[in-house]
Amino acid sequence: MGRVETIRRYYELVDAADYESMFGIFCDDLIYERAGTEPIEGIEEFRRFYLADRKIRSGRHFLDVLIENGDWVAVRGVFTGQLRTGETVTTRWADFHHFRGEKIWRRYTYFADQAV
Repeated sequence: MGRVETIRRYYELVDAADYESMFGIFCDDLIYERAGTEPIEGIEEFRRFYLADRKIRSGRHFLDVLIENGDWVAVRGVFTGQLRTGETVTTRWADFHHFRGEKIWRRYTYFADQAV
């Protein structure tokens, strides 16, 4: 699977809440930086974020743009869904995924409207 296909698969797995499959796409020593929060370091912190700390209950990512450049894949899109509070949200975002081999090693997320 190529890097762009891996990124598409990532969003499919997240939207399906298939987190165990999704974790396999990332390196064990990943670092994930999200706008306005401390970096998430390592697969166990990443796992805790998705299983316990993430604000989102459910929703769908709509991908507008995917650009691959070397070890990087940039994505821009819109997320529509429901937060754990019950609030419905729609927000624009951009992600930058840095690969090491076949897995995502670094990830950076930026929000245009509101952080989720």
